Amino acid sequence: MPSRPPPSHSLTVRIALLMLGFLLAGMWALAWYADHRLREDMREQLQAHQQTLAALLARELERTLAERSRALQAVARSLLTGEQPGAAQTLERLQAVLPRLSVLQQMFSGGYFVTDAQGLAIVSYPAHLQGQRRMFAASQATVGALAGETVISEPMAGLVEGRPVVAIAVPVPGPDGRVAGALVGVVKLRDAGLLQLLPEIAGQPASSYLVVGRTSRAIVVADAEQRILQSLPASGEVPALDALLAGSEGSVLHVEQGREMLSSVQLLRSVDWAVLVSQPTALVYAPLASVQRRILLAALGLTLLAAAGVWWMLRRALRPVLDIGQRLAAMAEEGAPLQPLPAQATYELGQLVHGCNHLLTEIDRRQQALQESRQLYLAAFQTSPDALDITRVADGVHLAVNAGFERLFGWPRAEVLHHSGLELGIWRAADAPRREQFVRQVLAEGGVCGWEQQLWRRDGTPVTVLMNARLLDVGGEPCMLWICHDVTASRAADDRIQRLSSTDQLTGLPNMQQFVQLLEQAQARCLQTQRLAALLCIDLDDFKTINDGLGHEHGDQLLRQVGQRIGAQLRPGDLLARLGGDEFLLLLPDLPPPLGAAAQQAEALAQRLAIELGQPLTIEGTTHSISVGVGIAVLGQEHQEPRELLRQAVLALNQAKAAGRGAMLLFEPQMQAEVNSRARLQRSLREALQQQNFVLHYQPQLDSDGAVVGVEALVRWPLPGAGMVSPGEFIPLAEKTGLIVPLGRWVLHCACSQLALWARQPQRRHLDMAVNVSAGQFQQDDFVATVQEVLHQTGAPAERLKIELTESLMMYDIEHIIERMNALRALGVRFSLDDFGTGFSSLAYLKRLPLQQLKIDQGFVRDCLEDHNDAAIARTVIALGESLGLEVIAEGVETPAHRAALAQWGCRFFQGYLFSRPLPIAQLEEFLQQHAAGAAADAPAPG
Repeated sequence: MPSRPPPSHSLTVRIALLMLGFLLAGMWALAWYADHRLREDMREQLQAHQQTLAALLARELERTLAERSRALQAVARSLLTGEQPGAAQTLERLQAVLPRLSVLQQMFSGGYFVTDAQGLAIVSYPAHLQGQRRMFAASQATVGALAGETVISEPMAGLVEGRPVVAIAVPVPGPDGRVAGALVGVVKLRDAGLLQLLPEIAGQPASSYLVVGRTSRAIVVADAEQRILQSLPASGEVPALDALLAGSEGSVLHVEQGREMLSSVQLLRSVDWAVLVSQPTALVYAPLASVQRRILLAALGLTLLAAAGVWWMLRRALRPVLDIGQRLAAMAEEGAPLQPLPAQATYELGQLVHGCNHLLTEIDRRQQALQESRQLYLAAFQTSPDALDITRVADGVHLAVNAGFERLFGWPRAEVLHHSGLELGIWRAADAPRREQFVRQVLAEGGVCGWEQQLWRRDGTPVTVLMNARLLDVGGEPCMLWICHDVTASRAADDRIQRLSSTDQLTGLPNMQQFVQLLEQAQARCLQTQRLAALLCIDLDDFKTINDGLGHEHGDQLLRQVGQRIGAQLRPGDLLARLGGDEFLLLLPDLPPPLGAAAQQAEALAQRLAIELGQPLTIEGTTHSISVGVGIAVLGQEHQEPRELLRQAVLALNQAKAAGRGAMLLFEPQMQAEVNSRARLQRSLREALQQQNFVLHYQPQLDSDGAVVGVEALVRWPLPGAGMVSPGEFIPLAEKTGLIVPLGRWVLHCACSQLALWARQPQRRHLDMAVNVSAGQFQQDDFVATVQEVLHQTGAPAERLKIELTESLMMYDIEHIIERMNALRALGVRFSLDDFGTGFSSLAYLKRLPLQQLKIDQGFVRDCLEDHNDAAIARTVIALGESLGLEVIAEGVETPAHRAALAQWGCRFFQGYLFSRPLPIAQLEEFLQQHAAGAAADAPAPG
């Protein structure tokens, strides 16, 4: 039977000590909290009281200083009546007046005096003050008063007796209203009249008060005379006090001469002083010490009393538990029968006995189940399809193996027993460290699951197994149960799936998924070795034509041969992959820095590839000569996401293909910036269309007589934060993204609305409205219906609407274009051919189009006076228009010389900056009114 535990480890002692600890902790926490709260409450009350006293003192001092200042101001206004200070009669009168000013004598115990405009005392009371003329002239108060202000000086030593004083100076106005001198009163700081103690302070001997100059930190007034003119602690010694003196009123705790002080500060408004009321906190908190001691003594007594009661109660309550423990210990002896414990009367002990009896029953049941499990385990060990074996941990010798082990490794049981796996060759010598690691993990964790390992059969063929192991105790010796499941076939299938998922089936090259992984690894090597790499994106020019014309099988053969030709030019270590379609990716690792050298090597290889692929290539009797576009991105200077590197190379490729066949470009950061800027502009363009943030400007069109015959509607885009966006920037973007269709519909509707408004005004109804329509918008199937709907909705006269088309539209199906133009012409809409002569001009279609006007492009107008070719083209367009019965209008007319030359050649309509820039509608109305008024003024008077 086990020995009984020592009394110091008994449950009774532990619970009693725990209860005592909780009680003591609670009492101490309560005492600390009570002390803390009392201190906080008393400090808050003291702060409020001191702040009130400081405010009262500040108000009293403000009142006292204000009375003295007003008294000085009243006297100063009556001193000079007719002459400037310094005149003899004035001095005599002042000498007679000053001694009779009894009010000033009561308020200014240090005397008072009058100065001239230079600040020198000319008259004083008492008379001895006048001897300090130079000192008065330089004093702060005198200088301020001569500047026209009432000034209260900082405290200073007395002029005669050396006692501390404060000077109050006010300006003395002369007969002309200007400052003729200063009246200065001197207050002795130790006079009781400056600041009468309040009853609240007088009754509290522990409190002290100071009036301090905030700038000089000198004490102006104090409850102790000896402190006047002394200084507070220097700036920086008490940061909290410095903050209060700097301008924030309130209270602060600080240490002064080894004592903790609570000080409250109130600032004065009329002078740069502060009132400081202080009191030692030790006097306030003194009553708390006795209260705290009584609380602690009471807590200690209650704790001891409670501990004794708990000890007695626990000893009585736990006696039956000790009896139960002795009975259970007796049943634990070897061979002793398991007997149920007797029932107990109390609820808690009854539950304990019930649980113990249930445990005894369960132990008996489990012993029987364990015996059955051993029999089942032996059966499972022999019949399991997996290889099972039991080995000793010490030397790895096999103690038992099953039939599955014999089938998997080919060794009969008789030859396996008493040998280790290393001896039989199931484990190779090179794998011994890994086997030791496996065994150590089993010993540390008690078992290991899912360990994959390659082992060897008796005939030397490898087998991949998934191993599980458990630690066993066989006869007191540590052993291991090994379970090996054959996964050779499944791993081979996984490898094949991996190859299929990472390889391009057409060319056998790595596909995009595998290439991204290899690119990440190559980038890591670059950062480690301080070398660079280059990524080339290669695209075959015009491959779609070959694929569509000769068939996909022909195109696939071409791609395979192109991949082989590119691979033949690569170095060992270079990586070629197929991105998809007719695009290949080429990674050139281990390039030397700097960036320029690496880029030069990549470009040289790209040139060699272009030359090699340009050699004749024959497929099924058809010879091809391939040209390629190449985009190049250099990597390795910093870590970038592989997808970002691919985007850079593709972006450079797209820029190269835009430049023409066979182009090669190196990625530069501004390419990405341009793409990002274009994307942001496209988003803004969509938002502007949704919110209709565009405006129309109108450029007048004039005839040869100078009369305005119409306007051209031009769309403008004010972008918040960026100003007006150039049409040359957002119009091509709108055409490329298809947004030109809704934008053109808005322009047409807005222009027709304005045209309808003019149609109701007699002086405007003759004006034409020219609207530019893009090729993409005109080719919409519903364009004719859209124009008809807009005319119906707005009520605009169709005969005043003029649609301007460009020659680029004529590159499409000309028959459908003519049919659509005729349908619009039937509605009354007229047409103008814009930028005539810049595109694919053809008289064959020109004579068939229902046009009313040709527009000479501004590129010919601008240089027609200097370039004879431009002049010849302009004259030809004018002559052609006359021969076909079409109006001809010249745009971009900027000088009178341009207009004169065009008019001489036969042009009758003009548009350009010579007449007006494109104007918002409000400015256009002003232009039309001014132009009409000017035309009326120039018209000849009747008969």
